[in-house]
Amino acid sequence: MDVHKSAADAQDAASNHTTTSTTRYPNIMILDIGGRIFKVSRITLLESGLFRHQMSNRFTWEPEADGSYFLDADPDLFEHLLRFMRRPNIFPLFYTTCTGFDYDLYNRLENEAEYFQIEALHTWLMEKRYLRAVMLHRYQPQTRTLDDLSPEKAPISETEDMHMLPRVKQVYICPRGIGVHRGEPDKCGRACHEAQGDNDDEFEEVLYTEVVSVRKEVEFIGSVCRLE
Repeated sequence: MDVHKSAADAQDAASNHTTTSTTRYPNIMILDIGGRIFKVSRITLLESGLFRHQMSNRFTWEPEADGSYFLDADPDLFEHLLRFMRRPNIFPLFYTTCTGFDYDLYNRLENEAEYFQIEALHTWLMEKRYLRAVMLHRYQPQTRTLDDLSPEKAPISETEDMHMLPRVKQVYICPRGIGVHRGEPDKCGRACHEAQGDNDDEFEEVLYTEVVSVRKEVEFIGSVCRLE
């Protein structure tokens, strides 16, 4: 279904009903949705096919004693629907870097959008277009030691997974026991070679920690959540 066409059809339908069957309702309506009160423009409600039916000549929607109009629906979900009806060119994104997409909320909101007959939103949710709004970029792994790590600043959209791996390496020992030659045989001169004689090079096993890190960056594609 073409979202642009659906939005245009809804707007045309809203315009038709505004001038005919809905005029007996106040311009500012007080809604009681599952016990929660919402104050909303009548024109805004006409984005919903259900409300167009409720306020048409085919249906009598009587106010409560306090003047509010009651509907038995989930007020938390209705809040998201109302946000869309007020700005029907912005689609909802329920995503955090910690938890990812809120699939449960998307699933329940899709059913509610169908019930309230908000076609543009229902189609967008049904086709799971929100999945295109967030892209995850992974970069090549980096291998370092703990000594190589240093404090860094990074945008909040970037994260880094680190894995600590125990390792063992062979470290060269100078025949003369000179500390600055340790691990660097090229620093040993003639005196060191004479001290070694015919003996093999000597090494010492040293434990160290290797750090393998993978940097990830989350990119938000804002155009996916907008109806141009």
